[in-house]
Amino acid sequence: MNRTAIIFTLVSLLGCTDNGYVVSETSEEIYAAIKASNFENLNLSTLGGDKWAKVCFLGPYNEMSEKALGFNWQVSEHTDVLKSDGHNVIVFATESEVIEYVVHSRGKGDFWQLSGECFSRENANFIKGSGGDFVRPKA
Repeated sequence: MNRTAIIFTLVSLLGCTDNGYVVSETSEEIYAAIKASNFENLNLSTLGGDKWAKVCFLGPYNEMSEKALGFNWQVSEHTDVLKSDGHNVIVFATESEVIEYVVHSRGKGDFWQLSGECFSRENANFIKGSGGDFVRPKA
């Protein structure tokens, strides 16, 4: 194979990668917690560090992060994964700043029904809904 063909092949392969999605440690911790509960529930209050006050969810095609968070922060400036069906973005924040955002594969825990919503640390407990995705527990 000549050098030009090798370079073309490498460039083509790099163009096919999802540059907006890198599995984070927090995403892996979320998935581990889900697996530990046999995919039945998730308590996020123990994850994401100790500085956040609320957790917000942005599902596929929902880039309205400023509206959900209540302050200026545009998810589209940090990742473009919400332009497809494969990911959620989980945002750990205070009342005025993002502490961490997590790109999380929907195959490792789907939060689409919570998209656009925020929950305080005290209310960051979720259960598996009838469709297999995570929802708020019924009161």
